[in-house]
Amino acid sequence: MVSEASEQRERHRLIVLGASNVAKSLEVLLNVAPQMIAKPLEVYAAIGRGRSYGTQSKFLFRRLPGILESELWPTLESGANFAKTSCVITDIGNDLLYSRTVDQIIDWLEQCIIRLRLTAGPIAITGIPLAGVRNLAPYKFRALRTLMFPGSTLELSTVQQRAEDLDLRLQAFGKEDDITFIPQKPEWYGFDPIHWKSRKRPEVWHTILTALGHSSFDYTRVRSNFFHEMKHWMTRPHKRTLFGREQSKTQPVIQRGEHLTVALY
Repeated sequence: MVSEASEQRERHRLIVLGASNVAKSLEVLLNVAPQMIAKPLEVYAAIGRGRSYGTQSKFLFRRLPGILESELWPTLESGANFAKTSCVITDIGNDLLYSRTVDQIIDWLEQCIIRLRLTAGPIAITGIPLAGVRNLAPYKFRALRTLMFPGSTLELSTVQQRAEDLDLRLQAFGKEDDITFIPQKPEWYGFDPIHWKSRKRPEVWHTILTALGHSSFDYTRVRSNFFHEMKHWMTRPHKRTLFGREQSKTQPVIQRGEHLTVALY
């Protein structure tokens, strides 16, 4: 009989920090990751449309705490030891539109990395989608700023320069032994310059998880469509404010059989 301690050591933990791209592709990730990572698999994700790494963010009628302020971190500290943990940091450019400086964003990321290193797992950091940012038409920028970041008065030229500077700083993280920098491929994007194309999401997650040392597979068999994107639209994280009312939800909030659970923060 396998002991409880042995079962815990065999579990794998995937920690994901991000914003809209992860929220929109969560169902794809939940189809890709179990094909590449040994099960049972526990996913811990601090994500959400418009999410900030360091401060409270608002998207439409919902507010979320900054990733650094979320309950993800106490949960990880109190959890059992895992045989293997992998960490993903993505969707880093949001805070530029919240008028945060590059230095401030890097400081938040460094705090995340310090905490993630306590898990002793490898870390993947994705870059900024520079191709789209460099070629972004002014009318697209204004529409994006109004929809996703109402109240922002940043000019396109300022965002473009800060995006270049931020990407260079992110590349520097990749020089550290336990961190892999993953540049954003131009073909992952289309008319929308900051969100992965629906049909490219399986490839994106395969690229990220492969960079973390997980086994490859034929990701072209994984489907991604609008219904997948909306599936977890209203799935409750541990804490949020909806229409001005604070809500909380016990995690994990998603469970598929005995081999996959997902906790959202």
